[in-house]
Amino acid sequence: MVMAAALLCAIGNVCALPLRVLIEQQHAKIEPAIKKFQQECSGHTDSQACKEEHDALVKALNEFRSLVQNGFKVIDAHANDASDADYQKQMEALRARAQQHLNWGREQLAALQ
Repeated sequence: MVMAAALLCAIGNVCALPLRVLIEQQHAKIEPAIKKFQQECSGHTDSQACKEEHDALVKALNEFRSLVQNGFKVIDAHANDASDADYQKQMEALRARAQQHLNWGREQLAALQ
């Protein structure tokens, strides 16, 4: 299994692309949940339902940050796989987008604290 994953990673962006898509999907799921929480609970966790939603959002954001950090590991592991400028630009773009996601996750988590 590990050998197959290593082989797929050696092909190029095969590893980064699915992880990138997963990160985008998770971001798209979490963002409306945060807005709903803010509207319904106004940042308070007095009711049991709001407390549970708060705890679920904190957990989701922590998992999201972990996912993005794993994305950085994949990007860093393959950053020097090809020496052509286009590949390097793609890796830089992936890294920049991952950093945006990480910053967003941190901001959202801080707002919930």
